[in-house]
Amino acid sequence: MFAADVPSSAPVVDPVPAILDAEDWSQLSAGLVQRMRLLDALHADLYGPRTVLAADVAPVAQLLQDPAYLRTATGIPSRGNHSLFALTTTVARTTDGSWVVLEDAVDVPDGAGTTLELRRVLSRCAPTLYRSTPLRRLHPFFDTIRTSLHQRTRSEGRAGRTVVLTEDSEDPMRGFDHSWLANLLGAPMVSVGDLRTGSGTLTLRLPGLDSDPGDAVDALLRLVPSRLLDPLDLGPTPLGGVTGLVEAARCGDVEIFNPLGAGLLENPDLRAALPDLCRQLFHEDLLLRPAEPGLEQAGWLSMDPAGGDELIERPLVLRLLVMGTEDGYEVLPGGVGITADDGPEALKDVWVTVPETSAVPAEGEPEPGTADQAPAAARGVLTAYPAMTRSIGSDLFWFGRYLERVDSTARLLRAVLDTVNDLDAERGPGARTAQAVLLGAVTDVTTTYPGFRGLDLDSHEAVSGEIESLLTSRGRPGTLAQSYAALTHTTRTLRDLISDDIWPVIARMNQRLRALGGQDTQPVEQRLTDIVDGCLTLSGAVADSMPRNLGWDLTEAGRKIERTMGLLALLRAVLGHRRTRAAEARIAGAVALVTESGASYRRAYHAAIQPELLLELLLTDTTLPRSIAFQLERLGLALDRLPDVAPSPELRAPLIALRSRLGGWEARELLHPLGGEAADGAPTALLEEVDAAMDTLRELATALENRFFHPSESTSRWGIDDV
Repeated sequence: MFAADVPSSAPVVDPVPAILDAEDWSQLSAGLVQRMRLLDALHADLYGPRTVLAADVAPVAQLLQDPAYLRTATGIPSRGNHSLFALTTTVARTTDGSWVVLEDAVDVPDGAGTTLELRRVLSRCAPTLYRSTPLRRLHPFFDTIRTSLHQRTRSEGRAGRTVVLTEDSEDPMRGFDHSWLANLLGAPMVSVGDLRTGSGTLTLRLPGLDSDPGDAVDALLRLVPSRLLDPLDLGPTPLGGVTGLVEAARCGDVEIFNPLGAGLLENPDLRAALPDLCRQLFHEDLLLRPAEPGLEQAGWLSMDPAGGDELIERPLVLRLLVMGTEDGYEVLPGGVGITADDGPEALKDVWVTVPETSAVPAEGEPEPGTADQAPAAARGVLTAYPAMTRSIGSDLFWFGRYLERVDSTARLLRAVLDTVNDLDAERGPGARTAQAVLLGAVTDVTTTYPGFRGLDLDSHEAVSGEIESLLTSRGRPGTLAQSYAALTHTTRTLRDLISDDIWPVIARMNQRLRALGGQDTQPVEQRLTDIVDGCLTLSGAVADSMPRNLGWDLTEAGRKIERTMGLLALLRAVLGHRRTRAAEARIAGAVALVTESGASYRRAYHAAIQPELLLELLLTDTTLPRSIAFQLERLGLALDRLPDVAPSPELRAPLIALRSRLGGWEARELLHPLGGEAADGAPTALLEEVDAAMDTLRELATALENRFFHPSESTSRWGIDDV
């Protein structure tokens, strides 16, 4: 999973875990819970009566000047016994065995997803060690938090709806961590464009008409800095924000976790004053004190970054997560260890061992002391979350399109390269014509102009350079590398909707695609076959794991639209002009390879491949998965299942018009030269007909986007709008 999501310069994973015994963990967890209680009390005071500012202990000037102090957030109510929901604290152990705090992340806590993924990585890399070590498991913690969140957000006798607000982070690790947290809490991920306010309420923009009131949101778990949330009360933001969110929170109809303005608690001067503030507010000593300058950290056993076989000691900082429950706070029994020396940064899983006198709970069983949560979970039945928001619907639609684009581009390149290699051995004019047509078709279908259309095809270096660019250039729209980059970017936004089984597939495809630009002696055609195999595996994983709901239909519609566009563009490029019989035979053979229709053709016609018969098969055979007839049939079924499509003529009309146009096509008439003379290069009626059909298909895609998500959200910045 890491290989698919993070750049090559990202920190490595150290397979040696950082182990905390029961005594260390007891000391740490007690200090973290106390710290959370203290910060919660400070937030309630600073955004309430502000009595702490009247004392001599707090750094008043530094707090009042801090941009993170959002005055407009003052007085926003809290439903529970505490305001703060989560806290990530970075701690270190000194050489004398004590623990100190380096920093707190209160505004946007993180680490939950990374902690769980590190645990999964180590459990698979060292399964025997993992099974034989009596350590605290992680999932019971999230079960507790999920149940507590459900009980806290219940409203008027119904289950509350919680959503997780994220931003499109440029840091893949951060985005991965946030999506894992949403998945663990069972809450859908949304962006600011998915939310709207009105009359003091916060609702979701669901796929459909703008007049739809949407679903009310009871709790917003924000993973976006406070200052970026509401342009009305907090000022203009790069994200646009959710206008009126502060007012909705003030009205009490939606609760925000962590509360707005929590970033003030990260103030370094406030952190230094926490020991005195703890004595003032709680009349007790702070258990975890701030780190002093010149801190000497203890060493932890780690792998040698220089590559040696012996374990060495490296200083380590631990990022630990505290989250709120119904009764108080609980610490995640694990965390992320990060090496803190001059060597390459490495991530380590943090293991918390179970005391010898304690029974180790079996995987999937609750931790001791959590048995009383079952009745709490049973007190109400969770209502189903909405299938998706508009932005998620857009991502699913484009996920289908990009997946199809990667697959079709790899198939086209593989078939054309195979055919061109065969034609190199021939010297006749038919072979040269077929080569030029097929290479030009690659440019036309991928829209990578000028491409082969602007090259001297007799120059082997020029042709090889263009092929390499098509395989490896991520900054050039339409290339295989660019389409794959768009696919992986879109896939990351769908982590809480698709199976974890797809990530190893994505990682393998990424490795194979990178190898296309290397000096490996393996033929390019074989590497393209590996990409095609990856697309098939990815399609199967998605088909076997994705629920058959609106998301599936949008994905299916995206795939069928993209495949139909690709097929029409291919037919136009290779059959839009008449060629000699020898050249057309080779061209038709390559088309049969791309569309995997050779076996069906032979069973249907028992003859050598002819352009007219192959075109007829691709236009009419509803049993052939890569025929145009098959795509339109499946596209119609997907549109039939979409909500409220029947009264929507803007969706029905283009599909009906497309079916009517293609139903009237006759293969021989389409390939008849317009001028009546079958001269080499004479244009055919197929050119105009395909252009009209593709315009109708674009109209259908635009209508689908306008109906179910905003057009501005439907076009990914990673890709192009059309094939």
